[in-house]
Amino acid sequence: MRLMGMIVTMWLLIQSTLVSAAPVHEAVQPADIPAFMAALGKRASDFRTLKTDFTQEKRMAMFKQKMVMKGRIYLQKPSRIAWHVDSPLRYSVLITDKLIRQWDEDTDKVQEISLAKNPIFQNVLNQMNVWFSGDYGSMLDSNTVRIVKTSPLVIDFIPKENNIARKIIKSITVTFRSDQKYLQQIRIQEQTGDVTTITFSNTQLNPPLSNGNFEVKGRV
Repeated sequence: MRLMGMIVTMWLLIQSTLVSAAPVHEAVQPADIPAFMAALGKRASDFRTLKTDFTQEKRMAMFKQKMVMKGRIYLQKPSRIAWHVDSPLRYSVLITDKLIRQWDEDTDKVQEISLAKNPIFQNVLNQMNVWFSGDYGSMLDSNTVRIVKTSPLVIDFIPKENNIARKIIKSITVTFRSDQKYLQQIRIQEQTGDVTTITFSNTQLNPPLSNGNFEVKGRV
């Protein structure tokens, strides 16, 4: 259950000062969305490794309280992402193209789940890898894309009917840094009404990483 909550919370995932729910009509839509997304992806995907701090806030529709987590993310292309939550609890998740491995300090146990047996999770996590790695043009087949703002650049991704992620996600709003080389924030609105926002800080592109960065226990 904690793993499911973590995955969904990632969108997993604040009302934030970095992004506002501006009406779509405030931004002029590019005449060629695929070309626009391809150019954006080229700017935002020119790295092999990444390290960033994050603050994640989840607001649940049924409760007034919010949940805030802080930690670090490590990414190594093509398909390895590690999330390390440092507060208010210690929790780690390693995501690859084949499995999810998790550890938490409450049980002090490592658990592993095959994505082959969880197609919805696999789809959501594949899209997450796309958001983090910069291949945004590949999302056009399964999402309706709308430019919300241009400065900073804010884009809405709305799952189409043929997108299995639609069962969980209503929309994803992505805010880019001013140089458009990486994400500044991701805001996920779930079908339940819950809203999760992840804000990135101290982002480093192409830092040296070790296998220890991707361990789910005895983290570096």
